[in-house]
Formats: sequence, C-alpha cells, structure tokens
Amino acid sequence: MSAPHAAPAPCLPDHPWVAHAGQTAAGIVLQLADEGLAALRTHGRQAVLRVLGEHRQARALAEPPAWRLVDAWPGHADARWIDGQLAQARPSQPEVLDEQHVGDALVLTLRIPVDLQQFDVHFPALPILPGVMQLDWALALAATRLATPTSCHRVDMLKFQRPLRPGQIVQLSLRPEVAMARLHFGYACGDVDCSSGRLAWERLDG
Repeated sequence: MSAPHAAPAPCLPDHPWVAHAGQTAAGIVLQLADEGLAALRTHGRQAVLRVLGEHRQARALAEPPAWRLVDAWPGHADARWIDGQLAQARPSQPEVLDEQHVGDALVLTLRIPVDLQQFDVHFPALPILPGVMQLDWALALAATRLATPTSCHRVDMLKFQRPLRPGQIVQLSLRPEVAMARLHFGYACGDVDCSSGRLAWERLDG
C-alpha cells in the first residue's frame, strides 16, 4: 500500500499542450500550457483529451480512467491532491479572484474554469459561456454580496458583444438600483466589453 503523500506518477511530460500533469490510479490531472489552452478554446475538451490520449498510447502508457483539467497547479502536487481533484465534481461556477467597490458598482474579478461543465454542451467543439449562465452568475453573485433578489422578472438592454471562453479572467460589474428594482451588470476582459444588461425584479410596492 502506497503512502498517502506519495508522488504521483509522471505522465505526458513532453507534450507542448501540457504545463503540469500528474497521475494516480484514479486518473490524470493536468494544467494546460498556453498552446493547450488555445487548442481547448478552438476545438473543445473532447478533442484535446483525444489528442493527449493518443499521445499516451504512442508512448505505451496505460489509458487513465478519468481526466481533470485545472486552472492552477500547486507547488507540491502530491498523490492526495491529485485524487482530491479527481474526486470533486467539475466546476459549474466561476472562481472569484478579487472584489472591490468602484464608485457605486461592485467589481468582481472572475476566472472562468477551463473544465466548466457547461462547455460540454455549449458547445463541445467551440466552448462559449452560455448567455443564461452569465445572467445566473450575475444574479447569484449580486444576491450574496448586495442582498438583491436571486431571480429577476425581466431582462432589459441585453447585449452580447464578445464570447467568454475557458480560462479567461473577466471583470463583472454589478450596480444595483434598489429604488428602481433593477441591477445593471457587465462583463469585460480588460478594456474590452463582452456583455451587459439590466435585470429587473418585481417591485413589491406595485
């Protein structure tokens, strides 16, 4: 029986798409290099894992039972960490990296997970964050931080200008107008606006 902190077996050490990787009996966890992330955004998860799987077979390495992509790699990725990542469900929510108030808005810095579940269906060969997910994230993040409702009655002024992709760092601006029963939101990548809109909920005063 191996020690719980045994080093994971090496895997895919020479593929240009891979920055870091480790394997245990449960499967493989890997962080993509810039070239691999570009391939993921262009061709989707299934295509990337198929190429990496064929590379392993060419090297006569056994096929792992599971794959998991991660956004960051710790300084010491032991077997316990690898197994822990494989045991978790793939993410369905963004990672909040920072938050601060800018004027009358709350600005959250988010990372869109590379292994987000929703990319499997939207779309398998061209992963794009669904618009409905952008609305859901804005509502949920505002509700927990600004005490606004968790659902809206109407969506106004909705614009999608640029797609949001796996692994991107984005800024989400949330500006509530409580008296008007509405929430303005906007996603941006640096100085580039990606989407925006206004979410309105029913006013209790009629």
